[in-house]
Amino acid sequence: MAQPSLSKRNSFSVLTQSGGGIRNSGPASASAALTSSSNTLFGPVLSASNSSGNATMHHSSTPRRSAYFESLWPLYAVDWSKSVYQRGPGRIAVATCTEDSANRIQVIQAVPVTEQQQNGQQIPSLELHKVAEAGHSYPCTRLLWDPLSRSMGPGGVERLATAGDFLRIWEYNPETMSLRQRSLLANKTKSDYTAPLTSLDWNSTDNSLVITSSIDTTCTIWDLNTSIAKTQLIAHDKEVFDARFTAGNVDVFASVGADGSVRVFDLRSLEHSTIIYEPVSPPPLLRISTNSRDPNLLATFSVDSNVVHVLDIRSPGSPVVELDAHVANVNAVEWAPQQRNVLATAADDCQVLVWDVSANRSEIGLAYTENAEVNNITWNATGDWIGTIAGRGVQAVRLQ
Repeated sequence: MAQPSLSKRNSFSVLTQSGGGIRNSGPASASAALTSSSNTLFGPVLSASNSSGNATMHHSSTPRRSAYFESLWPLYAVDWSKSVYQRGPGRIAVATCTEDSANRIQVIQAVPVTEQQQNGQQIPSLELHKVAEAGHSYPCTRLLWDPLSRSMGPGGVERLATAGDFLRIWEYNPETMSLRQRSLLANKTKSDYTAPLTSLDWNSTDNSLVITSSIDTTCTIWDLNTSIAKTQLIAHDKEVFDARFTAGNVDVFASVGADGSVRVFDLRSLEHSTIIYEPVSPPPLLRISTNSRDPNLLATFSVDSNVVHVLDIRSPGSPVVELDAHVANVNAVEWAPQQRNVLATAADDCQVLVWDVSANRSEIGLAYTENAEVNNITWNATGDWIGTIAGRGVQAVRLQ
């Protein structure tokens, strides 16, 4: 059985360093004609360049997809649990995305197994099994496991947060394999209307703090100990699409929105914010990812764009690196949990690319191709697996 994996390249000939950022000077990083089949695995390996200097692609197919779970509905939101006490790689939470009020949150257990390749080699893999499910009225724009669940003992109840119509906090009990809503948090308004939430982030230093962003131009900091809003501020001139805390900080967060700017806020001084990126006539910025190891590094992308901008808070104005090897619109970007210079991107070109953006070497190190547009990605706690969302499926991909 073929195991999907991200394989390292010794070189990547079509990328060159130019003007402080990555620029694509040749063909796309990796593309291949894919047979449309819902039950066939394509586990592409982008190998070292051949004698002609072109990137080569190897892939294999099997009757059954390895390390794969398929839902009954289209999926979008995804997060891999942070707990290190779970058996093997742990759990993955996903949320369906349908245009009705009958969406679902599903908890998937990842069980380590050993599989045999066609050449007889034994390699580590996963089996993904759904262990719990709960209703979520409207589509979930983002969900996250408690970032401090790594400190919990085995068998402990684990919290999960979701954003959509409201901020909801859930509890998953591994003993009973049950998922239940513990609380619903909403701002008090004079009307019955509550502006939908576009995203959330859970503070990794103080897990009583959650931030949400909304189409009403605001960001709200929630105190989970009291279930009330600690602070709400107008963050942008238009809709806010994402907000993330910076690494190791309970007071500083960054946000992006429809006005096309990246803004950094300090809760200790809310009189002003710092605009670190705002080009002329900018398109909306859809998502932002803050580096888990360096509070100064951010990554973002705009609507209908194949370019990811890497920003440094200390050098506002222009990206320090631009990543543009995707050949279709980018849908997701996430920094690796254990490495300062590594991030992953996913796009409509059916690719997941893993980048090394260190100061002296900026290139694609790893690549994986799906058989459909990749809408979202997540890293496991140790950074050796990536979960990808494409259509109704969750594919776990091993880095090697």
